[in-house]
Amino acid sequence: MNSPLQLEHYFFERMSCIANSAITFEQVEEWRNGDDSRFKLRVGLANNPDIDREYQVRVEIETNDALADSSPYQLDFSAVGFFVVDPEFEHDDIERLVRTNGASVLFSAMRELVTMVTSRAPWGPVMLPTVNFRLLAPSESENSDSAE
Repeated sequence: MNSPLQLEHYFFERMSCIANSAITFEQVEEWRNGDDSRFKLRVGLANNPDIDREYQVRVEIETNDALADSSPYQLDFSAVGFFVVDPEFEHDDIERLVRTNGASVLFSAMRELVTMVTSRAPWGPVMLPTVNFRLLAPSESENSDSAE
């Protein structure tokens, strides 16, 4: 029943929440009802060159600087996770599997942390939107370590 992708360890590299004191309640409500342009999301993947099927996934999220005046918080969070893929597991694109599922695992932990931190802040909790990481994963022709 175990997944072929196992999380070995993760940590939060950055955790920053700065409240915007120059905002009104109406602006907060408008921001909360805004679209996903409120956030910038990046996903990075690196493999261990010495050990096959060991990977590091990085997920970063921050509030969009272009919307800073109308945002209740300036958020900047980064999570890093270390994953291992079962050597018996066969898949045509292991890196895409790790990037997509690893990012989903880390983002879920990050969502809880952001909600907890902001729940103790003046404008109340922020719940990060649900993300389809399959759409963020780069295609085989891309050579980038991140997707926005």
